[in-house]
This record gives sequence, structure tokens and C-alpha cells, in this order.
Amino acid sequence: MAFRTIIAFIRSEREARRVMGAARLIAPSSGQSHIIGLYTIPSPVVYADPTGFADTTLFEAHEQRHKENAEAIMALFNAEMATSGGSHEFRIVRAESSSPSAGVTQSALRADIIVAGQPDPNDPDTVNDVTDPLVMESGRPVLFVPYKSSLPEKIERVVVAFNGKREASRAAFDSLPLIVDAESVEIVWIDPKKTTDPNMEIPGTPLSDALRRHGVNVKPSTIESNGEATDKILRKRIEENDASLFVMGAFSQSRLKEWVFGGVTTSIMTDMPCLTLMSR
Repeated sequence: MAFRTIIAFIRSEREARRVMGAARLIAPSSGQSHIIGLYTIPSPVVYADPTGFADTTLFEAHEQRHKENAEAIMALFNAEMATSGGSHEFRIVRAESSSPSAGVTQSALRADIIVAGQPDPNDPDTVNDVTDPLVMESGRPVLFVPYKSSLPEKIERVVVAFNGKREASRAAFDSLPLIVDAESVEIVWIDPKKTTDPNMEIPGTPLSDALRRHGVNVKPSTIESNGEATDKILRKRIEENDASLFVMGAFSQSRLKEWVFGGVTTSIMTDMPCLTLMSR
């Protein structure tokens, strides 16, 4: 089991090397993979000039900037991929909105996984991109690469967040190509529902058993939050395990509720502790 078709979604020169590095990290060592470098040109935000007409110079500047970005990133991608000798290609597509991430969906339908950078507040080409479409609309797992930490040489220790919901189960199984050879994998369930059934299995055990049948070295654990925020508990566990990969289901509550009240997905996206795989 391995990822054979990998999309390396690159929005800027600044994030190019970390995204390409992560794509190569998860590509099978057999070389039987195809990495697609993808640059999307977002739709321009249109402003009217004082006379009420669209300012065409904005369109020209928009097109020129993205043409230069695409060419520079394509050169970096081809040079980097040439050193590995693996199968690769570079695509330039257009998004129907001002978000570059919105242009990934069609290409993702023909891939196993998307690798993307966490938006960097110091990178003008990524800071304002809305990454929800990558997870919500692509139908594929997304491996986010944090901008603050360096890539691990290999994925050795993994923390999987589980809450008994569909999204979390999907993420766990989507991560199989990455976790099957890991040194240790811990499934963490925070505040599982109480039960009076003395024969009830430890929460997370059925999922652990299913993953173990694939050869994963996995153990389930439960944590009582005692009022502490879920994202803080998970960060502590990731740090304690010195995890190189965190796996979670994304947006298990509605995006509106997440936007109004906040949630683990938004918190992790904002401050990413390590390589993070999200699925929905």
C-alpha cells in the first residue's frame, strides 16, 4: 500500500521546497510514484476606477505576477524532481475564485493525496489563502506541511486523534501508507462517552485492531480533559511523543459552527505542531 499519485500544491517560491520535500518523503522508495507539481492562478479581485469601469491594469498586473510565479516555481520543481529521477510533471490551472486552493479540486480527483503548505503569515502569496476547499471539496487526504518546523527524515511516531466520528475514522485509514512502517502509533480519544456496560471495550480498540491487521504498531488511549481545551491536550500529546505526524478528521462540526465558536481543525491549522494529515 502506497501513494502512487501525489499532488504537490505550491503557491509560492517560499513554500516550494518544504512542499516538494514532503511529497518526496511520502513517495514510495520503489520509485513507483508520480508527483504532480500544481500551481493555480486565482481569479483577480476586480475594482472599479473612479469612472465606474473595471481597471484593466489590475488584470494585467495580476496575470503578469502569476505568470512569473508559475515559471519560477516550475523551474524549482523540475530541478528538484530531476535529482530524484522519479516520474513527475508540472501543471498550471486556474481557480474560479480568489482562493488558489479552490483550483485544486479537479486535479485532486485523479490523485491519491494532496501535499500543501500551511499558510505562512510572512508569505503574501499564502497568508490569505482559504485552505478549506482542499479538505472539504477534494475528496482526498491532505498532508499539511508546517512553515515553522523542519521536515523529519522519516515518519517514526504518530498521534491519531479519534472521536468515534466518520471524519476521524476516514483520516486514520487514509494515513495507512504513512503509518504502516512507523515505530509507534497512538490513537488518542479525549472524553469518550461514558458507558455502564462492563464488557465495553476500551474506546478506540476496534479501530486499533483494524489498523493492526495492516501491520501498524498501534495502541489506543483515552484522556479525560477535565475542562482543558481539546487542541491543547493534543498538542501536549504530540510533544510528549515527539511525533513527526499528526492525523485528524477535519471539520467534524459544521464550518459555520467552527467559524462562530472555533474548533480543533481551525486551531491546528493556525498553529500546526508537525506534519498534519487531515481528511473529511
